[in-house]
Parts: sequence; C-alpha cells; structure tokens
Amino acid sequence: MAAAPGARFPQGTARMEPGPAPHGLPDWGVQRCEECHAEQVTQWRASGHATARTDDVFQVAITEDRPAWCVQCHAPFARDLERGALPPDSPAEERGVTCAGCHAPVGDTKGSQAMPCAGCHQFGFPVLDSGGHRQRLSATQSQQDTVGEWTRWREQSGDTRHCTSCHMPRGDHGLGGTRRTDSLKAALAVEQVRGALLLSLRDVGHAFPTGDVMRWVGVEVADEPLFESPRTVATFGRKLELRAWPGEPLPHLGALEDTRLLPGQTRRVPLPPGARYARIVYHLVSRQQEDSGLYPAGLSRLVLWAAPLQSPPTSKKDRTP
Repeated sequence: MAAAPGARFPQGTARMEPGPAPHGLPDWGVQRCEECHAEQVTQWRASGHATARTDDVFQVAITEDRPAWCVQCHAPFARDLERGALPPDSPAEERGVTCAGCHAPVGDTKGSQAMPCAGCHQFGFPVLDSGGHRQRLSATQSQQDTVGEWTRWREQSGDTRHCTSCHMPRGDHGLGGTRRTDSLKAALAVEQVRGALLLSLRDVGHAFPTGDVMRWVGVEVADEPLFESPRTVATFGRKLELRAWPGEPLPHLGALEDTRLLPGQTRRVPLPPGARYARIVYHLVSRQQEDSGLYPAGLSRLVLWAAPLQSPPTSKKDRTP
C-alpha cells in the first residue's frame, strides 16, 4: 500500500519546506554544507540525485507528463515548476535533490528521519477526475513500491540491513541506483544452461527493475556480436492499464501484470535454436517511449550482460570421423 504524503517529500503534491538550518547557519544551501562536508558533497554532485531534474531521461519524459508533480519530487525545493531547460546559473535546489531533502528537519521532526527515502520511492498512481485533475494518490496501486518491496523482503528473509547498507556503503553520498551501471551489473547473476539462461538477483532486497514503472529488462539474441538486428525473447517489467481498480471509484493507471525479477527467485529464459549471442538490456523508459524516437538508444538502454552462447554438446553420431 502506498504511503500517505508527508512533510518530507510530499510525493509531488506540494513543495517541501525545510526547517531551520543547523548550527545557526542562515540556510540549507549546498555551498554551506560543503564548508564542513566537502567529501560528501563531492560524492553527491556525481549522483543521480544532484541531477534528478536536469537528467536527459527526465527532461524528455516531462514533455509528456504533468511538470509540477514530477518536478516537486525530482527537485523538492524548486520554485520554477515549468518544463524545459533551466538557466545555466540555476541553483542546485532547482536542479535536483539537495542535502536538505534528506537532512533538514520538517514538520514535527528534529532532524534526519530513519528512512527519508520512503516519501519519494513509495507512492501510488495519481487518481484523476473527469477533467484530468489529480484528486489524490492511489492507496492500493503503487506507482513506485520500492520501500514496500524491501519491507516484504526483510520480513521474509529476516535480513536486518537498511537501504543505506547497499546504496550508501561507508557513507557514500553517490547513492547508487540506475545511474551506476556497475551496480546494476553486479546485481544480476546470469548462468548459461543448455538452451536457456538462468537469471537471479545477487543480494538485492527489492524487485528488479524497481522504481519508475517505465523501466524494464529485456533479453535479446542475435546472430552476430554487434546486435545490429537483435530479437527480444523475454521481458521483465510491469504492464500498465487505465481502468477501475478495487477500492477506488475513479479509474487510474495500475499494474495489470508484473513480471519483474524478485529476490530469491531464479527465472529460466528459453533461447531459440540457432541463436549465437545473447545480452541483457536494462531500459530506463518504456518501449513506446523508445519507439517514439525521442530517446537515443545510448541514452535509455544499459547493457548489463552480453556473451556468445555455448554450443550444445554434440553426440558421437554427429561427430565427423
């Protein structure tokens, strides 16, 4: 179930308002934080959070979506909520999620919350009226369910690690995620068996892919190593549909099908006879968005694994004397 909007990351329903800056500082500006926390700010500058609004994938996506709702998550302190490129001298607060997003006191809190990510990585689909105006966020259909996935995994596995154990090892403020291809590659285990690939997750506590519903993973085969004419033989993601859902009188988007990889599961992907090469591609946007031509392939697709396929062993009668 989607979490209710709160003061920290109000899930696009409002602009986040920080409390007083610490130690008598006049504000929560990144430059102020950098005076004492230079290493952490340097790590943050290279993160997806720092460029959450200016990121190319987000900039293309926002041309087709409601800018205010999207921007207020990707830049929770932004005042300019319009579409389009920002002026070069725009402050960090307009460009992404800054230090205050996780560390500023808000509402009745007195400092960092135990899980500040819950507000922006756990929320329902927007429920719209007949005029297309957002009325609320669905309480039954999660647009992002990462925190819920992680919570269920902890309950089933007994693992006590927190999100930060994987996404902030040794306090790294780069924060991981889809902008770190090495982490995505490390999360997926691929084994070749006769006529198939076996896919499983390595020490991952949520679905794969998680987060944005547009993300999906495809298994492709080809006859040559450059994959100039690849064929997709399996996909892992969510299929959405606009319809009425139980518990909600107004129709809204929801997940009609969910084929993502789950922790602890192994999925077998049969391969077509004669296929010589295979690869696994992580897609940051939907197939429809890719087919629109707005996204260059190198922008929205990340190759996580590629290899020539093992030839099946031949029997003695097939061998040439």
